[in-house]
Amino acid sequence: MSELHQLTVSQAVKKIRLNQLTPLELVDSLLARIQELEPKLDAWVTVDAEGARKTAKTLTAEAKRGKFRGPLHGIPVGIKDIYDTKGLKTTMGSPIFANNIPDTDSAVVARLRKVGATILGKTETTEFAYLDPAPTRNPWNPEHTPGGSSSGSAVAVSAKMCALAFGTQTGGSIMRPASFCGITAIKPTYDLLSREGIYPQSWSLDHAGFMTRSVEDLRLTLGALTSTEFTTKVRKPRLGIPTTYFKEAGTEEVTANYEDTLVKLRGAGAEVIDFKLPDSFKVIHSAHRIIMFAEAAAIHEAKFSENPRLYRPHMQGEVYSGLIIPSSTYLHAQRIRGKFRSELAASMKDIDALLIPSAPTPALKGLASTGDAAFNAPWSLAGFPTVTIPSGLTGDCLPLGVQLVAKPYEEAKLLDAAAWCETTLPFKAEPSL
Repeated sequence: MSELHQLTVSQAVKKIRLNQLTPLELVDSLLARIQELEPKLDAWVTVDAEGARKTAKTLTAEAKRGKFRGPLHGIPVGIKDIYDTKGLKTTMGSPIFANNIPDTDSAVVARLRKVGATILGKTETTEFAYLDPAPTRNPWNPEHTPGGSSSGSAVAVSAKMCALAFGTQTGGSIMRPASFCGITAIKPTYDLLSREGIYPQSWSLDHAGFMTRSVEDLRLTLGALTSTEFTTKVRKPRLGIPTTYFKEAGTEEVTANYEDTLVKLRGAGAEVIDFKLPDSFKVIHSAHRIIMFAEAAAIHEAKFSENPRLYRPHMQGEVYSGLIIPSSTYLHAQRIRGKFRSELAASMKDIDALLIPSAPTPALKGLASTGDAAFNAPWSLAGFPTVTIPSGLTGDCLPLGVQLVAKPYEEAKLLDAAAWCETTLPFKAEPSL
């Protein structure tokens, strides 16, 4: 029992199918792990021990009869606290929703239940999935940020309190915390996973996605959510390397790790080619902020007008800024977005994926900032699917990652490239807990 928290999703699924492990044993092991580590890390808003054990008992009985609901039968899952969960408090990281208990599940949570997952609890988020940080600490070094906004989900997976957790990304809120915490994650194409029942940060930028500890687990989970069989076709990929911006904008350690990664991938046989970013890339960060601010202001305007002091400083600033953006400026930003999306897709026609660092910095010291989304926001703006995998450590033993970006709906090709890179860049380090 003491080692069950070490299992990946794929390993646990196999053991449950072979009756070598019961869903209840797995849940109990993870609940014990949470009890041990949660006081140090603050990854969870709510741990539904009673509900998770009740579900796990039912799933255990079904498994003993040879009945399996789906590919994730018996797998405990952490859910970012902006996804509605029926009968389970959903707070959005805000006192405004401190006592909010939804009557229905979000679409993703409903799908998880249908394919056999157990909802273990709700993970910490920055307020309304923006910049005001959660109390969560990085398991590699508690004095450093875990990133955000999907802070709790990244920490829960990294610290092995669960093997699968869900987050959202508007700028870099899945890729960056996963990279800071040394795990894998996927942000699928914009509309591949439903956002129904997820509290919006920005309607046209928000993505649902999830975190695991292996690309194999990303593949299994995405298949379960989309009823698609993502068969493994691991082959040497053709990777595009942007010739501008990303090398210059990263810290020295990030850039050095990236260069070392490219050497390793080339040496293993990947075709690594220079890639020219579209001219529209020069203004996409501004376009992203305009769209995000304007849409956030529209989402929060009514509640904000009642009592702006209930919002924390960054959220206040976002809403105030969004309220003064002219509609013509918003529409112009959307036109820039459309141009960038089409130009980027056309320029990627001869490669499997772009490869860039997952973040400009490693996890920052202190909890005041969740980090910089500059390396992630372009792909959130375009709605292109991305995967991050660990690629090394800093001198202070903090994780670094690389991010792969593919064209829309090419998740199969993206996962194949990520699996090959993961094999070529074996990452065995673990948090210091």
